[in-house]
Amino acid sequence: MAEVFKKCVAYKDLIAGGPGEREFLQWLIAFLDAPRVWFHLSPVEVLAWEDVETRLEIGDERITGLAMPYSNSASIEGRLVPINGDVEGNIAVAEFPQDVDDAKYVVIDAARRGAQAVVFTGKPARRIVVTGEYGYKLDSAPTPVPVASFENAGEYVGKRARLIIDVKSRVTYSYSLIAFNSFENTPMISAHWDHWLAGATDNCAGLEAAILAFTELVADDTPIALGLFTAEEGVGPHVPSFYWAWGSLNYFKRWKPTPLVNIDVVGVGTPRMYAMPYLHEFLKGLGPVESPEAYFDSVHYERWGLPSVTISSLRDTWSFYHSPSDTHAEMENILYVADLAKRLAKIKPPQPAVRLEDYGLPPADSPYEAWSTVYNYLVVFRDYSHSEIIYTDVFKFLKERGAEFRRIDLLAGPTLCVNNCDKAAETYRELALLRLGSL
Repeated sequence: MAEVFKKCVAYKDLIAGGPGEREFLQWLIAFLDAPRVWFHLSPVEVLAWEDVETRLEIGDERITGLAMPYSNSASIEGRLVPINGDVEGNIAVAEFPQDVDDAKYVVIDAARRGAQAVVFTGKPARRIVVTGEYGYKLDSAPTPVPVASFENAGEYVGKRARLIIDVKSRVTYSYSLIAFNSFENTPMISAHWDHWLAGATDNCAGLEAAILAFTELVADDTPIALGLFTAEEGVGPHVPSFYWAWGSLNYFKRWKPTPLVNIDVVGVGTPRMYAMPYLHEFLKGLGPVESPEAYFDSVHYERWGLPSVTISSLRDTWSFYHSPSDTHAEMENILYVADLAKRLAKIKPPQPAVRLEDYGLPPADSPYEAWSTVYNYLVVFRDYSHSEIIYTDVFKFLKERGAEFRRIDLLAGPTLCVNNCDKAAETYRELALLRLGSL
């Protein structure tokens, strides 16, 4: 019991294309090998990024920290100054925002004001991906300046320091591992194996639960597939700002098992089901059900309107998310998640029902295309220090609330408006017509 979990957490920074990947994948294949189980390795081009050493030198003192992905190697001298001070030519020091993913907005603003680098201070130190684009798009947006995280950098504000970031990065191939016991279109249970630091809950516990569920369904002769994805944490060779779920994106472009039952960040807290709204009625009685969240490999199914559920306790892990403190998971929690995944994989999902005619649009070729035309993810900004990714009825939201926001994007898509969002609904309707081939 828990062999997969123990093997997984033994790797610190098990990264796509990294030095431990091949050994771990070979171990997984040997562990899963059984009669009537076939395997497929799905290749994907990635930027393999490894933090060799990150430190601050202040006089004779040296403190170690974590480089933030996907910073380049750097050796920078300057004064450590508060993030709201005169950062030009210096190293800006900031605390993590309440939403740690907003760290990129701190960095973008500091780089715009001339900072040579940014270091985040506070416990615990974290690895949070920082890109150079406000939104989340598929085009290139590399980290604008070197960024690192230290537990106590704030104690040295006002002093001169040298920030040294030593990373190895290269473009290479990584592999997602697909196991299956049927050549038909079957449900898929999925989890990602790549992780930052020890990654106990994110996502070694999820990997354990997915494999438990798969092996038990195989033993019962239930047709099932298992998707163990690389590069959920990132990243494509060009470092897009929509950096996560890169390995699954490349797989799902070619194959779309139905439905998808994804497991990500479990082992503590309360596992919740983040599911497409048209599935909610069929999930009653199985546990807490909520609308989709964009942080998981299921994000692509949600963008495309396809049936998917992610089981996750992410909400209960923010205090140690992507930090060295993510070292513990409860086996009872993992077993519960595995059993839930088995139940979900046996559900026959209904097709979504949306009438595009009600929105002044022509019919779509499939009910999933129709659904995703109406229901999808928006990235909304009230200012440029924070964004929210929301899954919503796009037409209704833009019509009723668009004017509240300074900028609105489609996730992984175009920007609908900047500064004046009163007519964002009209812009989106024109895009929908183009998508449906009616212009």
